[in-house]
This record gives sequence, C-alpha cells and structure tokens, in this order.
Amino acid sequence: MVHFALIQLTKKHTEIFGIFLEIILNNQWDITIYYNVNADEYSFVPYYINLFEKNIKIKATKYLIEDKDLFDYFIWTSSSDDNYIHECFKTDKYANKSIYIQHQSVHCKEYMYKNIVVSPVIQLDHLKAQKSYLLPIYKNYKQMHYSPTANQPIIFGIVGAIRGLNNGKTLDRDLGIIKRTIEKFPNENYEFHFFMRKWDWIWICNKNSFLTQLPKIKSFSGLKTPELIEKLRGVKYILPIAKKNGWFYWQRLTGSIPLAINLNIPLIIDRQLAKIYGMEEYSILYKDNLTEIFQNVMNMDDSTYQEYILKNVKYKKNICKQNEENFRNICLCHTQSGET
Repeated sequence: MVHFALIQLTKKHTEIFGIFLEIILNNQWDITIYYNVNADEYSFVPYYINLFEKNIKIKATKYLIEDKDLFDYFIWTSSSDDNYIHECFKTDKYANKSIYIQHQSVHCKEYMYKNIVVSPVIQLDHLKAQKSYLLPIYKNYKQMHYSPTANQPIIFGIVGAIRGLNNGKTLDRDLGIIKRTIEKFPNENYEFHFFMRKWDWIWICNKNSFLTQLPKIKSFSGLKTPELIEKLRGVKYILPIAKKNGWFYWQRLTGSIPLAINLNIPLIIDRQLAKIYGMEEYSILYKDNLTEIFQNVMNMDDSTYQEYILKNVKYKKNICKQNEENFRNICLCHTQSGET
C-alpha cells in the first residue's frame, strides 16, 4: 500500500484536489488530507468528498509534523506556501518524498526536487528540477451539467478573480471582450455571469464601473463551492476572456479551463490559448473577440451543442490518461537532489 499526504497550508488551491484524489483512490492507495477545512469558506474539499463518495481522512495541518513518517509521498498543492513549510521537509529525507504543485515558476525553490506544473506555460527550465505537466481535471463527473430554467437567457460564465494593477489595468483577462459584445449586440437574450470571491469582485468593480452598470452583467460573488457548482448549472458556456499576451499565455493557468472541462461545459476560447492546451478541436474558437462568433453561438442548435460536450469528454479522457502516466512517473520514482 502506498500512502499519500495531500497538503494545503493556506486557503488557495483546493480546486485542484480532484485530479489527485481520483488517481489515488482509483488505484486504491491510501490518502490523508492535511488542511484546515473549516477555516476556508471557499473550500472544494466537501464537494470532492461527495463527488468521489469516499471516506477520506482529513486532519488539521498542525498534525503533519508528528505524522510525517507515516507517508511514502507528500503532495504540496500550493508551492507558494514555502514560508509555511516546516524546515524538516526541506531536508533530503523528506524532500525526496515530496511533490510540489507549481502554479507559477517563481515559486519553485531548490529543495523542490519533484515538481508538477498545471500548465505548459509554467516553465522551470532555470532550475534543475524534475517536472511533469498535469492539467487538473478528472473524469469522474460524467453527467450533463447544464440545466437551464424555462425561458432563461443564454448565460456566459466568467469564473475566478481578475488580477490587475492599481491603475485598473488588468493582467490576465480582457474585460473589453464583454463590453464590446454588449455594445454590438444590445438586444439579444443573453447575460454574462461573474463568479469570484466577494472582495475580488468589489476590487475589480471599483476599477471598472461598467461591470455594475450594464444590466446584462450579473455578479454571483462570494458563493461557497456547492452553491457555485449548482449555479453553474445555468451557465451554457464558460469564457476565460484571456488578455492577449497576458498572464495566461506565459505565467499561469486560468482555472476556467479545468472547471469547464470537469463540468462538461463548452469553452469559448481564443485560438492562441486553445493551441497551448491542444484544445483547438474541442472548443468554440474566436481569433480576437467573442463578437466574431457571437451570432453563431447564440443560434447554436441542441445537437451541435451536444457535439461540443462529447468533444469535451473525449479531450478529458485523453488528458486524464496522460495525467495518470505523468503522475506515476514523477511520484513513483526515486530522486536524489533533483536527479532521477
């Protein structure tokens, strides 16, 4: 029996737990989650427990030190937690058993011998660190997620924080895509729904007042994970609205991509970003702006929509198979000071 500890020391990245829970549970390996679940109102952990229908052990992070010799491998789900990692885990004895999930290359430290990046745009070439790429998706969710109410407008979902500077300039998303679409198509029956943490929504609205002024834009900020998942049942398409040459092209993953794939919701995405993830055949594509394809999307018939969902499922199966192979390669091999 192989024993894994899945560790999240801060309130950040529990959304990526699904990929590791699915692989570990399907292989009947043992897993314990170390995470202060009650301290995080946005935690995905309760959702995953219901999804996988398993009795998963969850312990507060304060017990990790005394339990450290019970495990074969430690999966640290947020490499930015460097300041909170106990020094003992940075010694060779435990560093060789540790796998770090890198959400940005700047987080990688020399003691992180084994690394998993969640996007091909995250490059660790400047460090002599073994790495593998796993897009954080899981195939366990197999049902049709979209379930609109009667006479509901077509809803486009934008999920996750929008990062920016104090001058209002955004670093990762192009809000102009939303504004230009509404200006060009003011009378169609559609809405843009934004989902993010409460304070993230307040901040971005202070910098972009049109978000609260246009009736086709609605906010569902501050939802807990089960509420978010349920609300997304009314979302027909998910939009990353990635800013050209912004962070999603060279620094980090947009969580919109795995969320859409995991919930079987078609993605509307620009060609450049789709190419990075090999999704050109599986997504609805535009070159520069949603307005290019907007009328086709609005008039899409049910059979075509279902085809996109089936393409999504096919992509998911292929990636999940690749994920498990990469996970086995990096987790179930022995390393010494970063070398295989």
